[in-house]
Amino acid sequence: MSDPDFLKFLATLGVGGILAGFMFFFYRKDVRQYTDLWKAQTDVLTSLIESNIEANVSLKAAVEALHRRLDERELPPRRHGTL
Repeated sequence: MSDPDFLKFLATLGVGGILAGFMFFFYRKDVRQYTDLWKAQTDVLTSLIESNIEANVSLKAAVEALHRRLDERELPPRRHGTL
């Protein structure tokens, strides 16, 4: 139903119908606003998770490279009484 047709329909219902129509209109507006806000927050959270995944992958690669370097390095013999 287009808006003018909807208003004509509400006018046939009297004052109670007009009030109910306005309540429904503003309720739908609020629901749409909060739904849009929720979708925006979901997009932000998704991008944050993706950036954290990228950071974790790079940290894992750095730790693995460090372990390889430590495994390849020959350690000097330990002396008694020293660390």
